[in-house]
Amino acid sequence: MKKTILSAAVSLSLILAPATLTSAFAAPSTVRVSASDGSGDLSYPALYTESSWMSLEVPVDVLGGTIPSDLSLDAGALAAGTTITLDGVSRQGNMALLHVTVSRADTGVSIDQLASINVISGGQTLATLSIPVIGAATGD
Repeated sequence: MKKTILSAAVSLSLILAPATLTSAFAAPSTVRVSASDGSGDLSYPALYTESSWMSLEVPVDVLGGTIPSDLSLDAGALAAGTTITLDGVSRQGNMALLHVTVSRADTGVSIDQLASINVISGGQTLATLSIPVIGAATGD
């Protein structure tokens, strides 16, 4: 009798476990992306500060297969007051080009930091992008 109850409990837990694990750990994975010029023709290994001509190339599949109209970015805290602002989105084949402006509050301080950028739609993080952000310090 004890074996039967134990077997039933184990079977039930194995049936329910995958659903629990999938929903509990359904966080987006970090996607390593590259930057490009606004047209997507030239590729760069990093985002450069004081630029408003760069785009992040993101596979549309990472965004759920479509490009939502309410996308926003959250780059968290970057050194030297560096911000990454989403200016617009376009599509080129199976890639979404997230057109961004990268600026710094303090250009006297250099930055060479790996940014983790959350791509958000409807209050949900669709993807976390990873790319270096680079900027040299300017003299007075």
